[in-house]
Amino acid sequence: MLREILNNLRDLNEDDLHTLNASVVDQIKLLRNRDAAIRRRLFGVGDRVSWTGRGGYTEGTIVRVKRKKAIVDIGAGRNWDVPLGMLSSI
Repeated sequence: MLREILNNLRDLNEDDLHTLNASVVDQIKLLRNRDAAIRRRLFGVGDRVSWTGRGGYTEGTIVRVKRKKAIVDIGAGRNWDVPLGMLSSI
């Protein structure tokens, strides 16, 4: 099915391509928002979490859950803003 769509792109004019692009972007946003909502329900204030980022493996405690990120206390008064998709419960 995807191959057919890609092959048919040549037949679309510029307006059709803009409409298609807007639809694809809307669908991606919908999926990301749904995934973020699911993850918001998985994590709460006080949960111990871990993630692997640029600084390597890190653990901490959630201080606040925002729409798509969590503020995580990693100790020594340092808080990091971590995307919910990177967090794992420990």
